Amino acid sequence: MTHKPARILEIDFGRGLAVFLMMIVHTLWMYGDAATQSESWLGIAIHIIGKGTAAFLVAMGISVVVCKPQPFITSAKRAVILLLLAYWMNFLKFIVPLEIFGTMPEEFVQAYGLSTPLTFSQLRYIFLTGDILQMAAISLFFISILRLITNNKYAYLLLALVITFSSKFFSGYQPGIDGLDYVAKLFFSNHYQVYFPLFPWMSFILFGMFLGALIQEHKDDPTYMFSRLPIISAITLSLGIGLCAWDFEYHFSNFFHLGPGGTFYLLGINSALLWLVHKIVQTGYTSKFTKFLYFCSERVTSMYIIQWTLICWGMGIFGYQQLSSWQVIAMIPVVIACSLFVQLAKDRISYSISSRISHKIPNREAANSSLVVNK
Repeated sequence: MTHKPARILEIDFGRGLAVFLMMIVHTLWMYGDAATQSESWLGIAIHIIGKGTAAFLVAMGISVVVCKPQPFITSAKRAVILLLLAYWMNFLKFIVPLEIFGTMPEEFVQAYGLSTPLTFSQLRYIFLTGDILQMAAISLFFISILRLITNNKYAYLLLALVITFSSKFFSGYQPGIDGLDYVAKLFFSNHYQVYFPLFPWMSFILFGMFLGALIQEHKDDPTYMFSRLPIISAITLSLGIGLCAWDFEYHFSNFFHLGPGGTFYLLGINSALLWLVHKIVQTGYTSKFTKFLYFCSERVTSMYIIQWTLICWGMGIFGYQQLSSWQVIAMIPVVIACSLFVQLAKDRISYSISSRISHKIPNREAANSSLVVNK
């Protein structure tokens, strides 16, 4: 009998918190006007919150290592499914309001440097936008190969450092071959068609795998890895801040296309946040909010797709970057509530379908057994 690995509540809590904060950040990005984004206390606070984006990826890396090992084929299939979901999300959030509803604001189209009516090539350009799901899917595939070669935690750490320090060197590389240029963007983009290129964002997943390996090596002491996080945070934060102070333009002028300094800076912040989450979980405190976070964590991919879709569809009503600070504050609970409602409805439909299937299967088995007996 195989035993299911015990869940690490810190990871569930942290991932759920990241989902919750993500909805707040995306609401500001898409609805807040220029003054709200850059001059208001709300914009400053939420942009600081946005630095926790890497929490998804660190949690993903930890989960890959501490969860039950899966065959390469299974992991590869998961990567393909996640990649398909990534482009399905693009279809829902972009193509549907642009071509089916006709509700996407012109200001949003112009932000892409385009204008309506869009040509097929322009629609394809928007559809191929690279988000965090594309990056996570491709990373999962390469990680599956990596784990066939080694399970050494220092190999994970070394590869994370190689990606971190080479990210700016390769940034913007394209071979000049149609088709392959887009693939190169997914790896090395310095342009907003791909927001999360593998270089440097995959390094956060690999760093999470290093932390997951520490957890696995010290199963008898569940707090071992977490007790090391303040040291890890201090080292990476110091290095990140130092590099950014030395050359901010190179290391952190563009949040989505970071240099080494920006990557270390975010690693330091997220390591500190993970330690703080550990301290919260250790208190044993539970509430409706913590249950909501665990709910979000279990449905992280689904919630990500749902909230982005609703926010983009909502621009047909509220416009693109048109709301003041107080209007954004009013929109945040609306976005969260609508996302939760759609997720609950999806869960109910999925449960209903699976229940019907499970009720049919025993009947088929009974029919088959009776045929065997009659023979």
